Amino acid sequence: MKKLLLSLLALVWSLGAAAQEPYPELGAKLNEYFTALAGEPASVQSKECDYLISSCRDSLVRQYVALKIYDHYLRSKIMGDDAVAVHVARKWLLSGDVAMHSDMDLLNARVFVTFNESSLIGMQAPQLSGFGPDGLHVRIPGEGYCVLYFYDTGCSTCKVETARLKAFVREGKYPVSVYAVYIGQDESSWEEYRADFEGVTHLRMSDETDWQRLYGVLQTPRMFLVSPSGEILGRGLDTPALQLLLNRELSADQFVYGETSQMAALDQLFAAYGDTLKVSDVMDVADYMAARTFGEGNMDAFKQNMGDVLYYLSSRKTEVFRAAAVPFVEKYIHLPDVWNTPEDQAQVVSLGDLLLNLCSRTPVDAPVPDLKLPGVLRRKPCLFVPASRSGEFALRKLKGSPAYVVFYSPDCSSCRDMLAAVERVVQENRRARVLLVDMDTLMTDAPELGQQLLDTVDLSGLPMVLELDKKGVVRHKYVDLTTVAARSDESGETH
Repeated sequence: MKKLLLSLLALVWSLGAAAQEPYPELGAKLNEYFTALAGEPASVQSKECDYLISSCRDSLVRQYVALKIYDHYLRSKIMGDDAVAVHVARKWLLSGDVAMHSDMDLLNARVFVTFNESSLIGMQAPQLSGFGPDGLHVRIPGEGYCVLYFYDTGCSTCKVETARLKAFVREGKYPVSVYAVYIGQDESSWEEYRADFEGVTHLRMSDETDWQRLYGVLQTPRMFLVSPSGEILGRGLDTPALQLLLNRELSADQFVYGETSQMAALDQLFAAYGDTLKVSDVMDVADYMAARTFGEGNMDAFKQNMGDVLYYLSSRKTEVFRAAAVPFVEKYIHLPDVWNTPEDQAQVVSLGDLLLNLCSRTPVDAPVPDLKLPGVLRRKPCLFVPASRSGEFALRKLKGSPAYVVFYSPDCSSCRDMLAAVERVVQENRRARVLLVDMDTLMTDAPELGQQLLDTVDLSGLPMVLELDKKGVVRHKYVDLTTVAARSDESGETH
């Protein structure tokens, strides 16, 4: 996805005010990027969209990109994508940073945000006060899993959905409470509806409750699933989608990898090794987990533990963890007859194969790719040599002890921290040479060279730092120069 982002940015930056709408090539690239982002959390997609929009230097191109992104997520049928549309509308369109085509479009965007921003997936469900046929007030959602179903007796679509929901309730397969909320005013019609629909809590909304805005009920039917903790799990559901979502939530066979608590536990486990952590230590931990699960016949625990370790290794971009990914994947992910479901292939095996592919690029103890890259060479200044020199540099001919190549993006906060560390490294070690390669500029000015670089170096995340010896051989990958600089500050010498 990073490769696609860089090529997309190169295209965005190449378009100027003279470009013709509707930018068919840019539109096609954006559609590819939407596909690549599908399945990512809404927060991740929103951040990526912000980066794309802010990267547009020309106002017309920025308007085109922002409105296409907004329209895509507004019309998307993927549950949760509406959160991205709300974010883009609020941040870029309603703020006036990007102009919409008309005042009516702006008004529609404002209405969309107003009626959706309070009931997005992952939010705490707004509390409502309703009353039943007996006139007693009821607070919803209640305890446990809750279904909120807003309907009108005169709505033809509601009649179809009600029939499906009745069958769902009669089956009694799921531990959920269903609240059927009538939004109309016809008492006799509501009474008739209730008589034919048992097993649910029938309600109408109190006049003082802002239920339409809070749950975005501009049309019916409107269905939500709320978790026992009050979190909105699903919105805009129909009954089949509700069943699928509950199956996923309640299934004992469903594995969820890489949760925060699981990653924190592995962090604590590996932190005990300190700076002495080696690939063999990582494998020892994996071997121990496998022996206590697979070795004792507990296949579910084995898959959960190994999946968590895989997700941990993929998220920790340090040399030890990335190096450990290779033997780990080969030993525990490429196991026949273990990861054999479609979910296993999608969530685990594909990630393992991707890690192997990334780790194979520019391996340690192999020559760095024979490329000449534009960049800035940093070193400690002396009487006749300046601190910085711009130009093109052959990677295999960098003369430094050590020599580092830093691939970065100016808009990346982690990259800015790394660039600050570069200054400390070159100041403390007169023999150090650091080549700074701005990937944004490279992809704009020399996209073919940039593509060649993406195919030979793991640039799935920036910054990426290589350490080379005097012969152009890779000594280390995924170097953290902030750590190198800290050691330099403590000892007065760069290692």
